[in-house]
Amino acid sequence: MTTAVLNFSAVRRRIRSAFAAYLFARTVRVAEQLILVPLLLSSWGAQSYGEWLALAALAGFAALANLGVGQAAAAEVILQSTRNEFSKASRVVVTSLVTIVASIAAGLVVLGVILALADLRALAGIGLDNMPTPVLLVIILAGATLITFLSEPLAGSLSAAQGAALPNAIAAVSKAIELVCIGFALRVGAGPLAVAGIMLAGATLNVTLHLVWALRRVAWLSLSLANFDLEFLTGIWRSAAGFFLIFVCVNILGVYMPRLLVSHSLGPVALATFSVLATYTKTARNLATMTSQATQVEIGRLWANGEAKSARQLVRGMLRNAILLAAVLLVAELVLAPWIIPRWTGGHIPLDWELMIALALVALLGCYFDGTLLAASALNQVGLISFGYATGLLLGIVGAAILLPWTGRLVTIGICLLLPEIGGALSGHRILGRMARQLGSK
Repeated sequence: MTTAVLNFSAVRRRIRSAFAAYLFARTVRVAEQLILVPLLLSSWGAQSYGEWLALAALAGFAALANLGVGQAAAAEVILQSTRNEFSKASRVVVTSLVTIVASIAAGLVVLGVILALADLRALAGIGLDNMPTPVLLVIILAGATLITFLSEPLAGSLSAAQGAALPNAIAAVSKAIELVCIGFALRVGAGPLAVAGIMLAGATLNVTLHLVWALRRVAWLSLSLANFDLEFLTGIWRSAAGFFLIFVCVNILGVYMPRLLVSHSLGPVALATFSVLATYTKTARNLATMTSQATQVEIGRLWANGEAKSARQLVRGMLRNAILLAAVLLVAELVLAPWIIPRWTGGHIPLDWELMIALALVALLGCYFDGTLLAASALNQVGLISFGYATGLLLGIVGAAILLPWTGRLVTIGICLLLPEIGGALSGHRILGRMARQLGSK
């Protein structure tokens, strides 16, 4: 009994450290959202900012080259190292890194071919008169996205050996340096190409720091190519497919398809309005989800150790805290919106209350979905929840494509974005029940 108490005390200590690191990382991310939007708007104007968002949306589709291997590997490394299977953990890291490098190269080649053959203005749905060398801009932004995937297995090894605090602190420091550099560049009149180059450099710095710290702090880690193991890939393909599906839905289709639909139907100014209000409401979701993120690694540790009761307590407490925090933050955002939005955007973006309320509901439901997804990810069991979210997103995108040109109102996209969160929340509730039965049987 004493050992269990001591173990759970250590778990809480690591969670507090991880939460502090996530708070730092989230503060940097929020600062990025709050600072970059007015900086880009004031430096480039709403028209150019809308064009930048459209090109960034196209570049974001390069992340389809993420096969889910990095995320599956990060979870598997934690599970294997907790069981003291260190040689297996090293094989997981090396195999995933080699696979990710190959997928990055393939993704850039495919993107280059598409951009060479396609009309970029037609793909963006708007004119690009204010964007110099738009093809090169898309390739640089895509490269910044793809390189980041290399940090996932390295972050998993650091989390396994040191806890989740260190890799999140590394990511936050890298992003803070990137943000400061962008701010200075905009002050001296930098254009979109220079800003994209800084983002690529920031992503490279992030991966480099992860690699250096992993080699220094993870005693069991060996990056010898002899550790490449095809058996690992065949063993985790289902988990990787689930991670891939959820990644594509949450980070690509769920982010860029709504922007492209708004851009095609309502134009760049409406796109800027939607993006600003979506960023504003998502801030509360991101802050609340920190409680779930800080707990994720420890759920995997407890599961691998067979401590079912403690794992169940963590999952329940994680969801309760995240939802309560999200509700409080969203109420505060709605109350303060008439004061913050005009000052934040310099009066360039109008306050659309219908869209704001719809996006607030998306954020609240999404916070519950995020928590269940993180719990399932810790156990490498994301198949059901990814299917539920993907189904809802498909219905939402089809609905928005049909209704948005017909209604001509931005609130339409907000309502349609509720569907994937509902699908994810329902499937998340179901997977929690299944997890409870599995945990109870241990």
